Amino acid sequence: MATSRENFARIRNLVAAFNRHDVPACAAHLSATATLSRGDGLSLEGRDALAARLQDFLIAFPDARLTPFQMLTPRSDVAVVEWTLEATHLGALRLPGRSEPIPPTGRAVRFVGANLIGFNAAGEIEWNEARIDIATLLTQIGISPAPSPNSTEIRELAERYTAAWCSGDAPSVAAFYAENGSLSVNGGAPAAGREAITAVAQGFMTAFPDMEVFLDDLLVQDDRAIYRWTLTGTNSGPGGTGHEVRISGFEVWQIGKDGLIAHSRGYFDSAAYLRQLELGAKEVREGMR
Repeated sequence: MATSRENFARIRNLVAAFNRHDVPACAAHLSATATLSRGDGLSLEGRDALAARLQDFLIAFPDARLTPFQMLTPRSDVAVVEWTLEATHLGALRLPGRSEPIPPTGRAVRFVGANLIGFNAAGEIEWNEARIDIATLLTQIGISPAPSPNSTEIRELAERYTAAWCSGDAPSVAAFYAENGSLSVNGGAPAAGREAITAVAQGFMTAFPDMEVFLDDLLVQDDRAIYRWTLTGTNSGPGGTGHEVRISGFEVWQIGKDGLIAHSRGYFDSAAYLRQLELGAKEVREGMR
């Protein structure tokens, strides 16, 4: 495993290669399976795809210069880089979510961002969580960024999402997620993409044929929301215990610009859930009196 000092050196070399506009040298710091995600469910996988995206960016901003202003290593295999980028928009700019490139405007831009970077055992960059102030970039070149969904829209989404969980139709649950959205439960590996999310929903619907989900509350802050829920049902599916379950939890949502759920991280008391599966919700409650 590479040391923090070695990882810092790799990042400095990567920044130097970026400022030389040497795409192959930048790509040399990546593993073959490196991933880049921006936090709204969209991601790129593979060194070649990341190099192509960087090349497109440098065509749009051929004088781009990156200046890191802070680097941290909370773990030997993880680093955070905060930076400022200055450039002139001199070429067509391609952005995810926009069908057509943005023609060059000749305008100067200056915006900030941060990258959370993970290294593999060989010291190569394996994953990169990029958080970039694209709204400022677009404003500076005279383009209005897509507005974030408002709280009313998010509440309507939550109400329809709740109804989908009660419908018995697993794909209708997944349809509330971005195409590359993800759902994780209690910190487990995320179900990424609608097919995987459909499988998660179907698992619950099969285990609890009479399942009902209730929207207990919704807390909204900008494009984030906390969706509080209660699930009730009888575990009468194949191999089930026949016991009733009543369990509450919440999901932390990141809402994408398309108004769909980009990421959901769900939490509930798994020990209480397992006790109810074994004994039944009513029996567990009575046993606690």
